[in-house]
Amino acid sequence: MDSYENEASKFAAQRTKLKNICEAHDLTYTFIKNSYPIKLIIRPIKGVGEQMSMLETASEDSYISPDAYLLFTMKDGVLVYRMSKTFTIEDALFGKIKNIFKNMHSYYCQFFFRELIESGRLKAIGGKMPEIPETTAKEPEEKAPDLPSDAEKLEEIEDDTDDADDAEAEAPAEDELAKATEIARQNDGITQVLLEQQMGVTAEKAIALLDELETAGVIDFYDGRYYLAKADSEEE
Repeated sequence: MDSYENEASKFAAQRTKLKNICEAHDLTYTFIKNSYPIKLIIRPIKGVGEQMSMLETASEDSYISPDAYLLFTMKDGVLVYRMSKTFTIEDALFGKIKNIFKNMHSYYCQFFFRELIESGRLKAIGGKMPEIPETTAKEPEEKAPDLPSDAEKLEEIEDDTDDADDAEAEAPAEDELAKATEIARQNDGITQVLLEQQMGVTAEKAIALLDELETAGVIDFYDGRYYLAKADSEEE
């Protein structure tokens, strides 16, 4: 597969993972790529009836308001995030969304740069490649993200977590991975729903297993689904 197609397909695979995670946890996402810096905004999906029910039964530390949000962006090459006080999220889920955003950001930047250069669009508009001077002027302050007008102004928090620690905490057990591998080989591919049904696991666990299978080279994602990897199929 051409590396250009790889950049686009890898981005699409990460976007599908994010979509599945959000659907499993009643969340919605907005990936803002038409302004700088690129942003990912996560919000809850709740109808009016559900919101009223939550207000009646929710405790102060678990209620997520309709205008709650979690925002990720890259600033000066470092991932930072903002979170409204009424947004609560488990550490494992936060870490997974964070890592997906980092991958989406990287793949999209690679795709955008190559598309701009190889398509000749930069040259067509008389543009030139930007140069980084020896000394740089003070950068302008970041504009406010696309959030509710009454949203509180929050301090940006630089992400200082260890990705290796996150991965170790979320890694499926060896027997679970072996069973998922067998299911993928028996069906010449796999889906999140199939894992949930045949293994009796949660949506979050199924997503983690898909990540592990893809990392291990057991499956590949293309054409909107996971197929048994060619190398793994040849071993069979």
